Amino acid sequence: MPQQYPGSPILGLRGQEALIRALIWAFIGVLYGMLFVFLAELADEWKLPVNPIFFSGVLSAAVAALIYSSMRLAVLLAILISPVCLMFYVFTAHISHPNDLLVPLLPAGAVIGGLYGQLSKASRVHRADAKTLAGLSAGFLVALLYLTLSHLLKDLPIGFVVGIMCPLTGFLYVLFVPTFIRFHDDLLPASLDGAMVGAGVAVFLAYVFFVMTNSIDNGPLGSATPLIANLDELLPQAVLGGALGAGVIGLLSGLLLTNWQDL
Repeated sequence: MPQQYPGSPILGLRGQEALIRALIWAFIGVLYGMLFVFLAELADEWKLPVNPIFFSGVLSAAVAALIYSSMRLAVLLAILISPVCLMFYVFTAHISHPNDLLVPLLPAGAVIGGLYGQLSKASRVHRADAKTLAGLSAGFLVALLYLTLSHLLKDLPIGFVVGIMCPLTGFLYVLFVPTFIRFHDDLLPASLDGAMVGAGVAVFLAYVFFVMTNSIDNGPLGSATPLIANLDELLPQAVLGGALGAGVIGLLSGLLLTNWQDL
């Protein structure tokens, strides 16, 4: 008689697949939500001549796809760069802006990523260029849709905006990425693909550490004070919106048994 595993008769293989995909998509939704708020606030701080939501929708999709394109490298970089961030806070008198962290972390992340891409025999890094282009394209179309309907959506809380834009972007990304991989998976050598992933992860971690430490410390930040105040207010709802919106799409993807992409 075949061995019965607890829980498997209840969920079945399709239910387990759906839950796994929902969790993975929810994680990407959290990443997208954080990037979305960071980039929207930076566009506002830099006074760019473009709608902050449009700017953020395009770039957050591209950066999320870039980081997601090589999760092994992203995890490795997080393990290596996080202690460096902590050491800067321990041995530096005060860090008043995330750019103070970017100066050392960005080149360090690019170098580590480039070496990983050059030395690793895994094919995962080689498609970072194609997947980033797929994310950029998906983000552009969804952000353009938002811009078209902005007069109807401008008063919505950021959590609802992210909860709508994130799953739509993810859905388009899944549609686009096979074509981009087929035609654009060798635009850059593996070392440059790795350097791109490393730089993206370093920038993301620099902003995360800056917001986390200064939200706890509440020390004088000078010009970055409004940035931290806005991020503290907007991040929780953006992260929740991204996780819920993407998680639902992931669940439906698992139930419909759509194909996994080669990551």
